[in-house]
This record gives sequence, C-alpha cells and structure tokens, in this order.
Amino acid sequence: MAIQKEYKVGGRGAVFIFITLFLLFVINQADRLIFSVALEPMKKALSLTDTQAGALVSAFLIGMALLTIPGSMLVERWSRRKSLGIMALIWSAATYITGLCSNFTQLFITRFTVGIGEAGYTTGGLTWLSLSFRKEIRSRMMGFFMAGLPLGNALGLIVGGAIITSTQNWQSPFYIFAIPGVILGIIVFFLPDYKTVKEEGESSFSKAYFREWGNLFKIKTYWLAIIGQCLFQFLAVATVMWMSAALMRTYAMTAANAGLITGLAALGLIIAAPLGGYIADKCQKRYKSGRPMFIAVSMVLYVIISVALALALGGPLPLFVTLVVLQWFFGAALVPVQMSLPTDVVIPRLRTTGFGILTFFNSILGASLGTFAIGALSDMGGGGAAGLKTAFLLICPAALLSCIAYFIMTKYYHADSEKVNDLVVSER
Repeated sequence: MAIQKEYKVGGRGAVFIFITLFLLFVINQADRLIFSVALEPMKKALSLTDTQAGALVSAFLIGMALLTIPGSMLVERWSRRKSLGIMALIWSAATYITGLCSNFTQLFITRFTVGIGEAGYTTGGLTWLSLSFRKEIRSRMMGFFMAGLPLGNALGLIVGGAIITSTQNWQSPFYIFAIPGVILGIIVFFLPDYKTVKEEGESSFSKAYFREWGNLFKIKTYWLAIIGQCLFQFLAVATVMWMSAALMRTYAMTAANAGLITGLAALGLIIAAPLGGYIADKCQKRYKSGRPMFIAVSMVLYVIISVALALALGGPLPLFVTLVVLQWFFGAALVPVQMSLPTDVVIPRLRTTGFGILTFFNSILGASLGTFAIGALSDMGGGGAAGLKTAFLLICPAALLSCIAYFIMTKYYHADSEKVNDLVVSER
C-alpha cells in the first residue's frame, strides 16, 4: 500500500469542524422546534385536528427516515463535505417555504422535504466528529456537540414564540431561521475531511459494501441500540414536540410565554449533554460496559419523572415546569451517550451507514410514531388539555422497555467495542 497521510485527530482542524457542524446542528434543531411552538396557532389558523397536527410533525420525521439511509450512504461513499452542505441548503429552503403554506397538504409536503434535507446530517456529522477526536474522549465530544440540541431547541422556542406573538403570524419565524442555515451550509463545503474508507479499486457502491450491511446486525450492541433508542424516542420526541401546545391549552398561555418557558427549560439543559457524556466516559474507565450501564440507570429515573410529568399536567404550573426541566435534563444527558455507542462498535467503513439505518428505525418506529400517537390518542380522549394528558401518560411504558434493552446491552458492549479500529487516512 502506498504511503498516505493519516487523518489528523484533534488540533485546529478538528476544532473548526466541530464549531461549524455544531452551529449548523443548533440551527437544525431550532428549525424543528419552531414548528413545535407554531403548532397550536397554526392548528387554529388552519382548523386542523390534533391527529392532523401530529401527522405534520411525523411528516418531517418520516421524510428524514426514508432518506436517512440513502443520505448516509451518500455521505459515507461520496463526500461528507458536499453531502452535508447540500442537505443544509435543502432543509433551509424548505423551512422558508413552510411559511408560505396555507393548508394541510402544502404543510405536509414541505415538512416532509425538510426531513429529506436533514436526512443524513446528524449521522454524517457525528461520524465525522467520531474520527476527528480520540476514542477516549468521544462521549464528551458527542456531549458537547449534542448540547446544540437544547441550545437549538431554546433558540427555536423562545425566539420563534416571541416572533409569532409580536407579529401575530405563525409563518414569520420560518422565514428568519432559514438564512443562517444557508450560510453555514456553504461553509461546510470547505471543511477538511477524511478519505472515504474503501478497498483498493472498489467502487463507491460496490456489492461488497452492500453485503457488509448484514454484518451490522451481527453486532448485538448495535441492534440493542436500535431497540433502545426507538423506545426512548417514542416518548422523548413526542413529549418535546407537544409540550408548547400542552402549556397553551392547559394554562391559557400565548405562544411567546409557552415558548419562553419551554425554551428556558431547554436552555438550562445545555450542560446536561456534555455532563452526561463526561460521566459516561468516567463510567467507561471504571467498568467494561460503563456507557450502556449509565444509560440504563439514568433511564430508570427518566421513566419515573415522565409518569410524574403526565400526572402533573393541569396541576400547579411551577411543579409541572420543574418536572419538564427534570425530564428534559435526563433526556439530554442520555442522547450523546446513546449516539456514541454505535460509533464504538461499528467499523469506520460502515459507520455512517450504520448510523443511518439506526436513525431510520428511530424515526419511523420511534419519534414519528410517538408524535402521531400523541395526537391520535388526544383526539380519542376528547382533545384539549385532558386529551393530551391522557396521551402523555399512555406512552410512558415505552421508556421502561428501553431501559431493559440497555441493561441487556451491558453483557455485549465491551466485546463488540474491542473489535473496532478507528484508523483512517486524510482526504487531502
């Protein structure tokens, strides 16, 4: 094999990659949560049912899910820089067009397109970062990156809610938040990247590459991660996406006030993701399966808080908000560790694709199904605040099953992780 320049781990290049991808991830999450705070005024303006409102959120998640595997393949086998840059431009354009919609069908198509644009971004970004920093600090770097989730959530909820209330127009924030996505998407085209991992003379989409997909499901940690994340996101994403609507209905709030409360709750969780990653790394140093054990134990607390949250809806507002903060805190602490597990047990050659397959199942069977279930269960329960309360309570058992999956994973994680070598070479 000819001498090749090894891809540099750490240093200024890695920091610049991290900052750019992090900022774009913040905008990515803000675009999603704008829709959450706009959901209730949009529902009223367009005379939508809860089932239709839930379907609109699911449309985004389904679009993302359907294109996640092809998008991840494109990132992995073609170019991370070009793929992620194009994705950012697509979802930013679709976000802008969302504000131009005037009926359910138009909204469904545009939100589906936003999902298409975001398909592959998180998976591609995380795998790019996983090979830019040492394995020993991977969970904490994932934690710092995933801190963009609550930061983006807070930005979308607080600023989005304020814009809606001040303009009396649910469409306005979609126009504004599309702009930074375009700017950052262009910058991504110029980031340093590592060379696509292929055999000598192998084409981008060879038969050998597709045959290796089956090897992913031979990794017990990997398919347990799919089960665990699907069940977790079934509850977590649905709760977040419907929270602003629950506050508006139950406590007669404006979009600005609901967005401010949920946004501040999210903003206060910026430390949760890096803290969760840091603690998980420490646990991993002490125990062979420290990371999945950290998730399993934390998930027990998450289940208890989620049940209490559902029961508290309609009670004293300070108590309900406190439980929202606690639920979101544990959720944010769990996510970066969940994301680091597949990077620990899947070889670089299949890592982005493996992430894409995992995200596909998470989006279809987890996030989109849970979000739609909330709307459907709410309508079945009579709608309004009481309908949402019943729906929140009925989906809580999913997180308990997720907890069980991660406890089982502790038996296999160490052996699966030891088989993986992260060595790659530079693209240029």
